[in-house]
Amino acid sequence: MKKTVMLFAVAVYALFAAGAEMKNALMIQKEGALWTKTENGEMKWAKNIAAGTAIQLDDSAALKAQRQSGGKLVDSEFYPALYEGKDYFVMTDRVAVAGEKQVKVMVQNAVLYGSASVLDYSSTIVPFKKLVVVGETRQMAGMDFVSVLWFDDVNYVKRNGWVRAEKVGLAVDDLAALQLVDKAKAAKDDKVKNAVIADAYTLEISDEVRHLISVEEYNILQGFNPDNVSTGKVQLRIDSPMEESGYYVHIYDIPSTKGRVVGRVFYADKVRSDKETADSTTERVQYATGIEEVKYSWFHILANIAEDGTVIWPSGWVYGVCNPR
Repeated sequence: MKKTVMLFAVAVYALFAAGAEMKNALMIQKEGALWTKTENGEMKWAKNIAAGTAIQLDDSAALKAQRQSGGKLVDSEFYPALYEGKDYFVMTDRVAVAGEKQVKVMVQNAVLYGSASVLDYSSTIVPFKKLVVVGETRQMAGMDFVSVLWFDDVNYVKRNGWVRAEKVGLAVDDLAALQLVDKAKAAKDDKVKNAVIADAYTLEISDEVRHLISVEEYNILQGFNPDNVSTGKVQLRIDSPMEESGYYVHIYDIPSTKGRVVGRVFYADKVRSDKETADSTTERVQYATGIEEVKYSWFHILANIAEDGTVIWPSGWVYGVCNPR
């Protein structure tokens, strides 16, 4: 009798799922999992898909099931989903019901606000290059805000709120352009790298993404990987070769004076650095006695952002005038 009831329930669910309205949705986790259900009702990992990948799901048919995590079974909630013509399940907190045109990319680190107001700030930062699903926009006190939904890959939680609109790449092809840059990174032939980057520049992109592409172009064509330079967060103090209180150092977007100046830090400012180039480079530096050529390393410093979201100085590269403090 129990078996008959179970088979009937499965049949009813199958009929319901077949007639359900599948909605367009997006994976929002960096490498989000698709699952299948085993005979005993547990979820089994099937494959991963990238953040921003379009799927279909039935958000009216959420169900709870167990899955493996860290060597043990944990309870999670799933939606029935359809991807590339095959049936799967997705975890409800790893997806967003939205169209592909709503997925955008963060072009700067951004403070997450609880509402469209700089007074309603939080301690959460939406990270640079993070894919977000954008919603409505609002203007408040002369500032533009956009609502965002995103998956926090560090704390494994879906978040939503508001960010300043200029922190998001809102042009039609911003995401596609950055995806092309990732393909250029993976290419082994320099001609292919150049061609793919050139294609990225031809797309309809925002000024912020155009700038990001130029930084990545430098990294790719110079063979420079900022993730491979020596690390270890240390506190440094900006020193002045001219010993002047008004002395400042430019912050560059790449470790070269050929890059774009994105900000500055002043003499005696204390900064946090997370990277230092392994090789020194020769640059021209202004001293009290004149301009001299010197050879130092470049330091990557972290942004200094006030609690209300004001950027005191942005992250970037400064040239060899830092001492440990």
